[in-house]
Amino acid sequence: MTPSGGDLCPMAMHVAFPYVDILRYGGKLPPSSAGDFRFCCPDADVINVFQIKVTE
Repeated sequence: MTPSGGDLCPMAMHVAFPYVDILRYGGKLPPSSAGDFRFCCPDADVINVFQIKVTE
């Protein structure tokens, strides 16, 4: 069964949404020490790390 939001886990989307919203309104995300932006899925059994890349 595919989640209603597509193929992304709803728990990960819940964490990603505030960052997507910041970008949607022209804001900038604080970079990690590697210079990119990452966030983790809150499901401790999965431990997926996602990276956001902004393209023009």
